[in-house]
Amino acid sequence: MSPRWEKQSNVWAQVAYYTGLGFILPGGLVAGYAIGWGLDRWLHTGPVLAVVMAVLGAAGGFVEVLRILMRAEKACPERSEGNGSGNTSNSGPGAS
Repeated sequence: MSPRWEKQSNVWAQVAYYTGLGFILPGGLVAGYAIGWGLDRWLHTGPVLAVVMAVLGAAGGFVEVLRILMRAEKACPERSEGNGSGNTSNSGPGAS
């Protein structure tokens, strides 16, 4: 495979990877709400457990997104070294 096609397939793999992140948070929220709704129906309580479980599901989804992004950052260390991000010690206001 030519380098051009390898680079293009790598870009699409990254697009798919980061697009999947957008489904984790709402997925956790919906799953938590569904579990809470089922518990509310079973225990004959109000929508208390549905709301609590939805919040816990959203929090779990948020934590999972952060974990995935941290893992991706560790896997690609050249991005976190300040190459083009402006986070180097000789950039910013007052730098010469």
